[in-house]
Amino acid sequence: MISKRDVWFCYGFGAFLHIWNSIVSRRFFFYTVNNPSMFYSGAFLDNKSELLSNLSPRIVPKGFSHKGCIEKLPKEIDFPVIAKPEMGVGGLGIKKCNNLLELNTYMSISGNVAVRIESFVERAMEFGVMFYYYPETGTSEVSIIEKRYPRVIGDGQSTLDELVNFATLKNKFIRRDEVKRRLLHSLNTVVEKGEVVILDYVGNASNGSSFHSINESINHNKLKKFLVEELYAQAGICFTRMDIKANSAKDLLNGDFIIIEHNGVKSQPLNIYIKEGTLISRYGAYKHHWRSMRLISDQQRALGHQTISFNEGIREFFRQKVKFKNISAAMSIEKE
Repeated sequence: MISKRDVWFCYGFGAFLHIWNSIVSRRFFFYTVNNPSMFYSGAFLDNKSELLSNLSPRIVPKGFSHKGCIEKLPKEIDFPVIAKPEMGVGGLGIKKCNNLLELNTYMSISGNVAVRIESFVERAMEFGVMFYYYPETGTSEVSIIEKRYPRVIGDGQSTLDELVNFATLKNKFIRRDEVKRRLLHSLNTVVEKGEVVILDYVGNASNGSSFHSINESINHNKLKKFLVEELYAQAGICFTRMDIKANSAKDLLNGDFIIIEHNGVKSQPLNIYIKEGTLISRYGAYKHHWRSMRLISDQQRALGHQTISFNEGIREFFRQKVKFKNISAAMSIEKE
């Protein structure tokens, strides 16, 4: 994990780039035309089920939206499932539920907040895939980052409890108490030498996951073509970062994967979280990210799409701020 100081530097630089690109484009909310099928292109909170319904069913998990308790799951969905707020961000309130009791406990705490319930995707790896498509020129870009869940490796002497305690000293983002509750029955077990124990199931910086480059020499062309067909041609999406599960990088490149989230223009380039990266490389990634966002916006407007006004954008920002505060309060629920 990179330091909090570096993250705040990146955020500060991102704010500067937002203002700079707004001046160049002469529109503060220039990016709200980049994904016409998404609510303001994904700049604010989105309904996850609606977003995923625009994509091919074969590349998204089976799921549905619900409020209140559940008597039984639809026949096409089995436990375990993932439950999460329909309009959450940043890993807020995500919980893996292994049975109906756990799911209804989650639903009762969520109250009147709409929850997306979807099949838990059993794939070995998770990736962050950034997709840029320039509609006038027909060119595209793809960048791939591997997400690694927090984990411990046994030494043949230490118990799982001791290994978790040591891991949290090195990685302050690991949710120690939640991890220990989930692994309660194994904490006193000595972990065999070399055995890997995964501590979480959400690839998010806020829970201790780390981010890593994959081989830069790999050919992205097949994946680019696949994403252009699935995202742009089918849903009009030009700018998004997807959270994707696949069994290997090779499977990902060949289109054998499941998209568990896609984020629109509020996406961050995950390059900024690579531990080995320098501040200059992180700033470079952010600069390219915002420049691409503006260039795609320019091309979308040339094709006739209209951005929202400054006043409309500011009003929506404050509406969303209140909505997110209410969702956060309702979902003061342990991710596990």
